[in-house]
Amino acid sequence: MRQQFKWNGKRFQVDLTQRKPLQGVITEDETTRPFDLGALKEGAGRVAVNGRNVPYFVKAVAGGVWVTLDGETFYFEKTKGGAGADDQHDGFAAPMPGKVLQVAVAQGDQVSAGQVLMVMEAMKMEHRIEAPSAGTVTKIHFVAGDLVDHGAHLLDFEAEA
Repeated sequence: MRQQFKWNGKRFQVDLTQRKPLQGVITEDETTRPFDLGALKEGAGRVAVNGRNVPYFVKAVAGGVWVTLDGETFYFEKTKGGAGADDQHDGFAAPMPGKVLQVAVAQGDQVSAGQVLMVMEAMKMEHRIEAPSAGTVTKIHFVAGDLVDHGAHLLDFEAEA
C-alpha cells in the first residue's frame, strides 16, 4: 500500500510491505530508507529506534497523522488527491484507488489551465486530473491500464513562472 505525506515542506512516499510487524520503505526524492516498526499501532507504546527502546504515540486524524516519538511531536499531512499540486515536486496524486483510463498528454507537453492531463476510473466514475495553471508536464509515472493506489504520484508538473 502506498501513501504520500508532507512534513516540514518535504514530500515523502511510504510503501508498506507488511502490516504485522509494520515494515516498508520511505522515499524522499531519490533516497529510500527501509523501516521496521515492529508492532507499532495507533495509540501509545514503545518502539526500538537506533537500538534504543523509546516511547511513541500515534493519532490519525482526517488530514494526516500526529506522531510523538521519544519526546518530539510531528504532524504528517496526507497529500491531497486530484489536481492539487504539491509544494515540493508539483506532483499530482490519485484521488482514490482506481485505473488510469487515459493519459491525455506526453512528457514535455505545454498545457493550459484546466486542460485534462489524465482520466481515471474509480468506483464506476471517471475522474479528470486537470492542470491547475498553464505549465509543462515534466514526467508521467503511469500509462493507460495501470492500477493505482490512493495517493499514488501520477505525474510531475511545472507551472509557468
